[in-house]
Amino acid sequence: MKRISVVTLGCKVNQYDTASLLNHLPSAKFTKNKSFDDKADVYLIDTCTVTHKADSEARNYIYRAKRSNPKGVVVVTGCYAQVSSEELSELAQVDYIVGNSHKYQLLELINKGSVQDETKVYISNIFKEKKRKFDTEDIRFFPDRSRAFLKVQDGCNYSCTFCIIPKARGRSRSLETGEILSRLQALSDNGYKEVVLTGIHLASYGRDIHSSLLKLLQEIEESKIMKRVRLSSLDPADMSEALIKFCAEAECICPSFHIALQSGDSEVLRRMRRRYKPQDFLNCTESIRDLMPDASIGTDIMVGFPGETKLEFQNSYEVLNNSSLTYFHVFPYSIRKYTAAANMKDQIDPKVKKERSKILRNLSKEKKEAFYKTFIGKTLSAIVENGSRCTTHNYISAKLSNGNFNPGDEVAIKIKKVESELAYASLN
Repeated sequence: MKRISVVTLGCKVNQYDTASLLNHLPSAKFTKNKSFDDKADVYLIDTCTVTHKADSEARNYIYRAKRSNPKGVVVVTGCYAQVSSEELSELAQVDYIVGNSHKYQLLELINKGSVQDETKVYISNIFKEKKRKFDTEDIRFFPDRSRAFLKVQDGCNYSCTFCIIPKARGRSRSLETGEILSRLQALSDNGYKEVVLTGIHLASYGRDIHSSLLKLLQEIEESKIMKRVRLSSLDPADMSEALIKFCAEAECICPSFHIALQSGDSEVLRRMRRRYKPQDFLNCTESIRDLMPDASIGTDIMVGFPGETKLEFQNSYEVLNNSSLTYFHVFPYSIRKYTAAANMKDQIDPKVKKERSKILRNLSKEKKEAFYKTFIGKTLSAIVENGSRCTTHNYISAKLSNGNFNPGDEVAIKIKKVESELAYASLN
């Protein structure tokens, strides 16, 4: 058996794509290394390009691969490969560059396993690709995870001024509902009690196949295949009252939501080309909180978008502070080539971005701990991640003080205390 080292950077969609490949490695007579830095015959790096930091991280893994085994074959795929193939081609350490439209060829290329005289590039114009069924195949196990991800949507039809991902993923496309139910059944048959539905723009699910995210969730609820279904990031502009009401009444939908705000200032949102105003976001999150009081509600927030003034940043702070959010993922704005924001005037000083990020991260910490503390003394259902760590149905991260469990086990826990954004619990 030959050996392969694999790393996946970025979003849950990438993680699903990688997992699809790993499900079929035995047929190619490959064994996956536990550590990426272990000597391997092939190194696979599934990249992200959402920020310049993500690009840098990908290059770091490329260098590490060749240091580990100079004769090893380095395959770079994912979003960075799709939009920056020329840049990657200049790196002598890279043997194959495989775009998102050609991920279905990865197993074939890994099987070849020969170092090239020059880098081989498999990139096409993702917008000119003929529409076809998802290239990723059925997944029966999700390596190294207690819960599985299921990609039901890919691509994005919108053009936010800061975002390069549509150029890396192409137009929105959806997996047929019947195929989704079949894949859910396969995961359930292999012992998974929770699945996270994911996509590049999950709220766009179904628009290309005469369906919708709400209709999909109704089918999943009716099927009773999976006990717990969690939704990945959603767009505030697409959060209808009907969708929220259904999630509140459904038995299988976990009460945890991630609604991407990006900015709490109307003018910044306009410059970002987002399709909502701060009040729309607040109305959405308050509706979730009213119908699901125990729900975790997170968001993405960007600081230092071009031209962001002190007042505009303060407006973001006030929206977040006055909201019923549980936590935020805070991102400093990062210039991305091919995007409209890259050419905007008044780029913000990195020091200012760092200061503003710190302020919002501190607020997020306060929000999360306050939310967690409302559950002290309460009994919650949780899935064991590894060792003593588990995650509740409403997305509280907890550490168990007793018991010996396997990843994926479902347990009932009682929260005892909260410290440093972590709940401490015992078996109920």
